[in-house]
Parts: sequence; structure tokens; C-alpha cells
Amino acid sequence: MEKRKSLFQLAVPIFIETLLFMLLGIADIFMLSQFDDRAAGAVGASNQVIGNLNLIFAIISAGTAVLVAQNVGAKNKREIERVCSISLVMNFVIGLLVSITMIFFGDVILTKMGVTRSLMGYASNYIKIVGGALFVQSILNTVTVIIRSHGYTRESMLITVGMNILNIFGDAVFIFGLFGAPVLGVKGVAIATTVSRILATIIAFIFLFKGLVPVSMFKYLYDKPVGTFKKLIKIGFPSAMENMSYSLAQTVIMSIILLNLGEQAYIARTYIWTLSWFVVLFSISIGQANQIMIGQLTGAGKVEEAYHTGLNNFKTAMLFSVLGGIALIIFRRKLIGIYTDNQDIILIGSITLIVDAFLEPGRTFNIVLINGLRGAGDVIFPVVMAIISMWGLGVTTAYYFGVVLGLGLPGIWMGLILDEWFRGVCMLFRWRGKKWVRKVMV
Repeated sequence: MEKRKSLFQLAVPIFIETLLFMLLGIADIFMLSQFDDRAAGAVGASNQVIGNLNLIFAIISAGTAVLVAQNVGAKNKREIERVCSISLVMNFVIGLLVSITMIFFGDVILTKMGVTRSLMGYASNYIKIVGGALFVQSILNTVTVIIRSHGYTRESMLITVGMNILNIFGDAVFIFGLFGAPVLGVKGVAIATTVSRILATIIAFIFLFKGLVPVSMFKYLYDKPVGTFKKLIKIGFPSAMENMSYSLAQTVIMSIILLNLGEQAYIARTYIWTLSWFVVLFSISIGQANQIMIGQLTGAGKVEEAYHTGLNNFKTAMLFSVLGGIALIIFRRKLIGIYTDNQDIILIGSITLIVDAFLEPGRTFNIVLINGLRGAGDVIFPVVMAIISMWGLGVTTAYYFGVVLGLGLPGIWMGLILDEWFRGVCMLFRWRGKKWVRKVMV
């Protein structure tokens, strides 16, 4: 019972935090759409660029999460301080370089993406303000990862809640001119986003230095930083590559749908992706909690406990995934009907949701078990399998089933099922084989 309680103590705040980020994005776009449809489109395009840049920060953050968790388990305070100081400075420098790039070359990137002239005015304002302050986001990402890896997921969630409330309030003030404020539209949204992130970063630092690590930790910047830097990259780069491969594969599949199946199939895909994300959220939150638990247990040398904890966490996530899949099947037409009354889209979407119910358990294999392997420091095997399976199996069979055999969007989903289940079973064998035991870095 204690293990399960520990899982949910970690996972529930992560679930709420991730859900809030999703809802914030929805609220932003909704309020902007009331101001101007072009403003909503411009922010969407800008956020796509910013989202891709966040993957750069994820390299250091992923390495930080594993090393901090393992050293917390090992009770190695000196190494915790060394990792924290070096990762914070590294992501600050990287973030500063990215911010400067966005200020001077943001418009160029947006133009290359195909952003139209009618959207550029809004997009330019947004990317220069939010993109120009990305160094704040890079620091915030690192600090919250450190806090979570110590096991304080509730505190990380509360910081996010405060940031999101302030962000939405600021959006409303500047979009609708509340309390006599000027109507700034996109520029106001950008200012609200940036100010809320700055305040969240300050609060996160206060919590970090008050209870977890001392300010004096930065002395380790001059004490053998190269070795720690190598460890961060050794873990972080493969982890980021796996996410990049997934994002790129999904982009290619989106193009296949647009070019071969038409607009209605693409719209249905958008709605299905949004609906399935609420099921995936359970796996993501349990997966991240699993990484923290495995990192701390392996760091403490409790390999057998880590092994069984990983399997138990996986079974818990699988239960939620199966139940979520059943709900998608039962309520499929009503769920798609929330978004549209177009009967053709509802038909395509409802059939594909039935197929998606079989995809979600496969996705759970990968999300939870890969996070467990990552927590133990085993990062090369997942990324190699990701590249082989996503491209050799997922993309190719999605095209074959969906386009060549003429099965449409459900056929695309069948290809995704083959990828997720093949990789997932491989991850299960990897976990049960315990080769990850040799990858622990403390």
C-alpha cells in the first residue's frame, strides 16, 4: 500500500500540473479568438516554434532529473548541489542564446515556416517578447525538475497553478481591457505570459534555496564541472532525441493525412488527438512519477525494489489506459460531436476512436517503462528502438494501411498501433532483463 500511496502522491500533482498547461493553452487561444482569429493563428504558429526550442532545454533538464533523483536516493548532497548548479547555469546560457536569436531572427524563422503577412504583425510581437524571454523558461524548467526529482511534485504543481492563474488573469486584462487597462491583444498576452513565468521562477528559486540546496552550491562550478556536464549530456541528449524523433514522425504522418486523405480526415485526426490526450495524461503523470521513484531507488542501491516498483507502476498505468480506451469506445460519437456536427467527420472520428482504444495501452508501455529505464540511466536502448520502430514500422505501415490499402484514418492508426506495441513489448523485455541495473550513474 505504501508504494501505491507514494506513486499517487507523486503522480496526482504531475497530472494536475500537466492538465493545467493544456487548459492554459486552450484558454489562451479561446480568448485571442474573441479578439481576432488572426491573433489566435499567429500565437499558435509562434508557440510551435517556441515548443520546438523547448526541446533544446529538455536535453539538460532530462539529465538533471535523473542525476538529481539518483543522488537523492544515494543521499549524496555534494553531488546534488554540483548537478543543480551546473545544470542551472548551462540552461541559463543556452536560454540566453536562444532568446537573443528570437529577438533578432524570430521574424525570419516565422517567414520560413510560411506565416502569412496578415499574421506576421501579431506573430512578430509575440515571438519577440515570449521568445526573447525564453531564458526565463529554461531556468524555470530546470528549477521545477530539481524540485520534482526531490519528490516535491505537489510544490511544483502549486507553482504552476499560481503561474497559470496569473497568466489567464493577465490575458483577460490585456485582451478585453479590464480595470481600465489598454487593449493590447497579442502583445498583452505575451507580456502576461512572460511576467507570470518570471514570478513563478522567483517563487521556485525561493523554495529551492529555502529547503533543498544552499545558494553556496554555485561553488561547484569551479570544481570538476566537466564530468558532471558529460553525465548530463549522456542522459539528456538521447532522451531529447527520442522526443524529437516522435515529434518529427507525427509531423510526417500529419503530412500523409493532409496530402492523401483530405481535410476532413485531418480535422478528425485533430479532434481524436485532443481527446486521446486526456487518456495519455494518466500515463504521462504515472510515467514521470515512475522515473522519480526508480531514480531514487536505484540511487539508494535498492535494485529489486526498483524492479518491482516499475512493474507495479506500469500495471497501474495500464489499468487507467484500458479504462480510458473503453470510455473512448462507448462515448465516441458524443465526444467527436463536442467539436463538430459534420456527420462525415463524426463517422471518420468515431471509427478511428475505436482503433485508438487499442493504441493507448501500447503507448502506456512506452511512456511508463521508458521513464523507468531513464530513471535508472538506461537511455540509449529506448532512443535506438524509437528510431527503428517509429520510422521502420510506424510511419511506413501507417502509409501502407491508410493510403495504399485505402483504409483511411483508421489505417493510419493501425500503423501507429504496430509501432507502439512493438516498442512497448521490447521495453518490457528490457525492464525484465534488468540490463538497466548496469546503467546507474551513482
